[in-house]
Order: sequence, then C-alpha cells, then structure tokens
Amino acid sequence: MADVTAHYQELLAEVYSWLAGGADARIAENRAFFAANGIAPRGCANAVDLGCGPGFQSIPLAEAGFAVTAIDLSAELLAELKTHGGGLNIITVQDDLLNFAAHVPARLELAVCMGDTLTHLAGFGDVERLLREVHGRLEPGGKLVLTFRNLTPETPYADRFIPLRSDENMVFSCFLEFEGDHAIVHDLLYTRGAAGWELKKSFYKKLRISPSWVMLVLESIPFRTASLREERGLATIIAEK
Repeated sequence: MADVTAHYQELLAEVYSWLAGGADARIAENRAFFAANGIAPRGCANAVDLGCGPGFQSIPLAEAGFAVTAIDLSAELLAELKTHGGGLNIITVQDDLLNFAAHVPARLELAVCMGDTLTHLAGFGDVERLLREVHGRLEPGGKLVLTFRNLTPETPYADRFIPLRSDENMVFSCFLEFEGDHAIVHDLLYTRGAAGWELKKSFYKKLRISPSWVMLVLESIPFRTASLREERGLATIIAEK
C-alpha cells in the first residue's frame, strides 16, 4: 500500500487538477465560496492553507488580500501552485501539515484545510492535535474552514466502484473498501498512448471522520462558534475563535 506522499507522487499529482475539473474552475468556485461566507481580511491578514494542493484555496485567498502560507507534501502540486499563483502573496512550504506551526506567523486570521485533506491524517489524535494547534495560533475572531468527505457510512457494495472522470485519453475511477476507522481507496488511471491503453494503480488509507465528532472537538477546544453543512457526503465546517 502506498502512503499518501507516494500515492500522490506516483499517480495522483499529475492528474489532480484535471480530475478536479480544471484549476480555473476550482479557483473560481472557491473564490465564490469565500465571498459568500464573508472570508476576507479584517485582522492581521495572515492565513495558512493546510494541504494546499495546486492552489485552489491559496490563490483566491491571496487575491482577497491574505498573506498565505501554503503547505503540502507534494512537490509536484506546489510547483503547479507557483505557476498559477505567480505574483501573489503566497509562500509555499513542502512539509507535513502537522508541522504547520513551524512555518507560519505567530498569529493567524484564517486557517483552511479543504479538499478532503483532513482524511489523509493517520488517526483521530492527529486531527484533534491539528485543530487545537490551529486554535492556539488564531487571533480572537479568527476563523477555521474545513471541508472533508464523510466516509463513516459504508457505501453499498456495487456503489463502491466510482467513475470519477474521463476523456478521450484518460479514464479515472476508484474502488472503496472499509476497514475499521479507515477507508481503503484504490485509484485506477487508464491513459491512452502510442502503444494503446496503459493502467496505473495505487491505493492508500483515508480516515473515516464523523462531522459530528469534529464539531464536538471544536466545542471542547473551545471555538466560540462553529457551523456544519453537509451536501452529497461533503462536510463543510466554519469555526470562529
């Protein structure tokens, strides 16, 4: 089984933006999301993007006036961010997001961990540690934005085969297994080349995080307020210190 870093390096990073529908579309989507939820600089304007990928969050936040520290383990995705976000106030860091405190200013106005990054952590203790350390760095009134896939319900057997995207040259699908606190994600990528179709495959673990559990952790830390919205299995939480 590949760990998260190897999985992205060997398979996922090269098609990540394509799989998401294109960088421009996702950046525009997050630009609208942040505007609709009043996410704009009002304090120190320092922000951290935990698991930034190719910049789907970092770029609209920098456009809005935040000074963004963008952290990810994938060198390939960070290089893509630099290409799309050139000239913006974004510092990129290749590191584990659990080490974020070593790379950010003493005070943050905003922390985001979006795009299912939270489920890449190894265990619930790591999730709680991250949330507590983010709270410790946020200034009063600072916000935390989380989005992650709710994998706690077990998908019915036939529905565990999920076609994700395809075009004339690539077909990407995945298969899910469930093993205690984790879902095993098997990614399958078919690419068309001069010699015909070629298959790349890899699998890795995602943590099955309950949105209600996250809300309880945020309350215990304590964040002052937190809101939860779930749509088509995706949880969105916005909390304020």
